[in-house]
Amino acid sequence: MLHLGSIGGTSIDVDFTFIILVVFFTVTSYDAQLGWAYALLWPPVLFLSVLIHELAHAATIGIFGHGSSHIVLGGMGGMTINERRARPWQDMLISAAGPISSFALAFFMLWLYRNVAYVHQDKMLEAFVPHMYSANLWWGIFNLFPITPLDGGRALRNLLRIFLKENTAFVIAVWIAIVFGAAVAIFALFRQAYMLAAIIGWFTFNNFQQWEDYRHKGFPND
Repeated sequence: MLHLGSIGGTSIDVDFTFIILVVFFTVTSYDAQLGWAYALLWPPVLFLSVLIHELAHAATIGIFGHGSSHIVLGGMGGMTINERRARPWQDMLISAAGPISSFALAFFMLWLYRNVAYVHQDKMLEAFVPHMYSANLWWGIFNLFPITPLDGGRALRNLLRIFLKENTAFVIAVWIAIVFGAAVAIFALFRQAYMLAAIIGWFTFNNFQQWEDYRHKGFPND
């Protein structure tokens, strides 16, 4: 684990798995015609995109008075750790803050590309800005999928918790995740998007395991 420092009391660490993710994107993006310079745009794009996404979670947690957090960049992106006892509506907004920040960053990049002439005068910026736009647009959409551990899955469950009992909210949320996840995984396979199929398939399996645990052991504190 590499410690990068802290922002507003929130500590930021980078796990080795995040470095693997960055290397994977960089290597698989290499194009012989464009050269390594194009592929090497991915490290700053991934780092900034994931960090800003997680900082949005941490900032929202702080706004609601739950103190500072611990951000870890790793695995499939990042996570924001905070031992809080938040209300369901607060947790819903905390989850939604990540995708909202990704969309905001994406459309800021689009605005820059369309309205700032200097972007087109600098070759690096002219390549970097569209990368940031597309990465954050798709990162926001991906995180809105109603499947835990993605933000969309967490937001959905907390939305249901506002109106329903904890057990009922869990059952509805987990079955939406299973059905939606299975559909997306199958669609991705037909489109030969094997990485997406594997990731969503794994998340769907984990949700099914949660359902099996609930069915056999009941909800915690039952």
